Amino acid sequence: MADPFVSIAEFLEEASAAVGGNPIVARACIARAAMLLREVQARHAPAGDSPQRSAGPGLARWKLNRVLLHVERRLGGNLRVRDLARLTGLSPGHFARAFHQSVGVAPRHFLIERRIERAKTLMQTSDMTLSEIALACGLSDQAHLSRLFRRHTGTTPNAWRREWRGSDPQASPFTSAIRRSNATTQHAVNVHAG
Repeated sequence: MADPFVSIAEFLEEASAAVGGNPIVARACIARAAMLLREVQARHAPAGDSPQRSAGPGLARWKLNRVLLHVERRLGGNLRVRDLARLTGLSPGHFARAFHQSVGVAPRHFLIERRIERAKTLMQTSDMTLSEIALACGLSDQAHLSRLFRRHTGTTPNAWRREWRGSDPQASPFTSAIRRSNATTQHAVNVHAG
C-alpha cells in the first residue's frame, strides 16, 4: 500500500460525491476508508508491555484493533472465536466476554454482521453470483448466505440486490452508479451553462 492516507481521502471524496445520489455506494466507500484507518491504527498501535486500554472494561485498544484487522483480512475464510482469542492471549471465554464489552455484541454475531455487510458490498460493487459471494464471505454456500441475510435484513440477497439495482436488473451496480453520476454532472453543466 503506497500511501494509505491518499487512499482514505479518495474513498471519502468518492463517498461525498455519491452521498446524494447513491447513499449505498457512499456507505461502501466510507466502510472501505474505515477499514483502512483501522489497519493503519493497528499497525501503529502500541504493542507489548504498555498497551493502551479502551475506555471501560473490555479488550485493550491494541488487542481490539488486532482482532478487527484480522477479521477484515480473513473474512472470506474460516474464523473461529478460539483463533481470535489466541491473537489476544486470552482464553476463548474471557476473550468473548471482553470482546462483547468492547464492541457491544458477541464475537460470533459480529462475524455474521461483518459477513452480511461484506456480502452487501460485493452485491453492490460486483457482478459475482450469490454462490461466489457466499464463498467470498466465508459462508458454506448460497443457502447459508440466504438464511443469514434474511435473518438480519428481512429480505433475501437476490431481492435486496434487485432493489438496490433499481429498475434495470441487467445493469451492474457500477454501470448504474456511473449513469446516475453522469446524469448529475450533465445536469450541473446544463445549469451552469444556461
